Formats: sequence, C-alpha cells, structure tokens
Amino acid sequence: MSSVRSLRHALNGVFSVYKPTGWTSREAVNKVQDSLSRQLKARLEMTKKLKQRDMIKIGHGGTLDPLAEGVLILGVGDGCKKLHDYLQCTKEYIVLAKFGQATDSYDSQGTITHSGSTDNINQQSILSILPQFKGEITQIPPIYSAISIQGKRAYDYARQGIELPKPIEPRKVKILALELMEFHDNNQQALFRVECGGGTYMRSLVHDIGHALGSYAHMTGLKRTRQNTMTIENSLDITSMDKEIVNLDQVINIINHNNKQNNAS
Repeated sequence: MSSVRSLRHALNGVFSVYKPTGWTSREAVNKVQDSLSRQLKARLEMTKKLKQRDMIKIGHGGTLDPLAEGVLILGVGDGCKKLHDYLQCTKEYIVLAKFGQATDSYDSQGTITHSGSTDNINQQSILSILPQFKGEITQIPPIYSAISIQGKRAYDYARQGIELPKPIEPRKVKILALELMEFHDNNQQALFRVECGGGTYMRSLVHDIGHALGSYAHMTGLKRTRQNTMTIENSLDITSMDKEIVNLDQVINIINHNNKQNNAS
C-alpha cells in the first residue's frame, strides 16, 4: 500500500493538448486532471479515494472559447507557475469570419444585433483595410469575455442581462501578422491567419474589420495553431474514446522533453 496521500505535485511541467470545438477550456482541464490522477493513483498503488484537493494540480495558459479549437497549454504541479508566461507570449490563429451581420458575442453563438450590405466587400477591399490592423492597435474586448469589471466577469453581466457598471475600456494589443488566406464571395466568408501578442481578441478583430469595410462581421470559427513553441503537431489529442483520454507515460515524456529544452535555453 502506498503512503502517498496527495498527487498534487506528482507531475511537474508544461505540455499542450488539442482542445476540440464544443468543449470549454475548463472541461478540457478537468478531463485531463481526472485521467492523469486515475493513472497515477493506480501506478502508486494508492487505495484511498481521491478527493478533489488530492488530485494533480493543473491549470491552463489561456482560455479557448467553446467555439474554438486547437492548442491549449496545460501546467501540472510546479508547471502552473509558468503559465503566466504563456498568457503574454506570441500566438497564431486561423480565423473564419462572416460579413454582413454583427452579434452580441461577436461570434456565431450570439444573437444577431445588426445587419448591413456586403455589396462593396470583396477580396481587394479586404486587402486594402488590413494594414490598419497590423502593429500595435486598440481594441475593445467583447462583453462575452473573461475580463474583470469591478470584481465580476464581463460575461456574467451579459448572461444575467445586467448593465455594465462602466464601459469596457479599450486596450492596446499587438498584431504581428494578418493575412487573408481565402475569400468566398458567394457566402461572404473569409479565412485569416493572425499572429498576435497576448490579450488579443480574435472576435474583436473580426468585428472591427467588418466596421472598417462599412458593414458588420462576426467570427464563425477559430483554431489556435501555435502558442509560443507549442504547436498543433506536438499537442496531445484528448478526444480518444478509450477510458483514458491521455496516456500518462506520453505526458511524462513530453514534460521531460520540455523541461530539458527550457533548461538548455
């Protein structure tokens, strides 16, 4: 029988998973925490029932909305202390936008608030306005966001139908690259590649691009392809139908590899 009473620091480091659409970031974290804790408990031959406080300590390095998919960085044990660095690092996204309509959430999960003409929106008009969104720009986060306003999340005010105690303040963000990858005139949808600094809202970027074109727009899809050095290619798939959505040994190997790289840099 193992004498270990807690798994909170049984693993220490950072790795990334591929969050699918439809899951909240918290759901992804909880599923990984449950799976790793179960496997460690069995390996350490622990017999007592695990309480929440005894499970692996885990957190994530930047929220992905349920609509979004892609790289979600997780820290376990002492690795949680490193997550703040990932909040401010460079990220890359593939963003799908639809022109002609604005929503209250700035994405396709919200309620349509405005509609406008798309007669003058084409590939050339989009390309002509993109330079104004490169470099350091000012944007206002969506009301459906996790920013804190007088101790309460903005999305809590929105979901409860409560008026904000004060307007959401504009913030400076950095867009390092903004590329139009595709434009489909038949359904007024565009695909962008965006490389940006921390704190940048893709929904706000799409919303503002719509205004710059004299119309409206909202985000219909989002994929985070890179966050710092973590990419889709080295992120673990957590949609397995097996009992465990992640493999403990695989996670240990990735953490050891990442720790060696960090120590060498």
